[in-house]
Amino acid sequence: MKDRQRRVRSDSLANRERILRTAARLFGERGVDVPLDEIAVAAGVGSATLHRHFKGRVELVHSVLDAEADRLTARASELLSDNRPEQALPAWLLELIQFSMSFRGLALLLAAHDADTTLETRHQALTDACQRLLASAQADGCIHATIEVGDVLKLANGIAVAAAGSADVARRLLDVLTMGLRVQPRGDRTFSRRE
Repeated sequence: MKDRQRRVRSDSLANRERILRTAARLFGERGVDVPLDEIAVAAGVGSATLHRHFKGRVELVHSVLDAEADRLTARASELLSDNRPEQALPAWLLELIQFSMSFRGLALLLAAHDADTTLETRHQALTDACQRLLASAQADGCIHATIEVGDVLKLANGIAVAAAGSADVARRLLDVLTMGLRVQPRGDRTFSRRE
C-alpha cells in the first residue's frame, strides 16, 4: 500500500514538473495567454490533471514564475563557481533578460486579477542573487564599486523591454551595458565624466 502511495505521489510530482516546464516554454514562445488545454496536451497530461495541480491560469503563471526565479537564484551560484566574476554577472543577466522577455502579456493578466502577492519574495530572491554576482565582480576589481544592484536590475529590465522579444537584440544591448560597467584601464577610457 505504501509503495503504491509513493508511486502515485511521485507520478503526481512528475506531472506537475512536466506541466511547469511545458508552460514556461510555451509562455516564452507565445505569451501567457496560451490555452491551458494546449499546455496540458503538450505536457502529455489530461486537462483534469492540469486543473488538479493549478486552479487556473493565474496560479499556473505564478508557479512558473516561482520555479524560474528559483532556477535563476540557483544559477547565480553555479555561474559563480564555474566562471570568473566578470563573466558570471553578464551570463546571469542574459538569462534574467530572456526570462523577463518570456512573459508577454503578464502585466495585463495580473492587472485583471488579484495582485501578485509573491512578487516581493520573488523580486528579493533575484535581487539577492544579482547582488552576490555583482559583489563578486566588484571584489575582483572588474566592475565599478559604485554600481548598485537596483540600477543593474532596472537596466536589465529596460533591455528586456527594448529587445521586444529578440534574443539577438538583447545580447547586443547587454554587451553595451556590460562594457559600461567594467573598470577600464586609465588610458582606455572612451568617455569622460564631468566631476
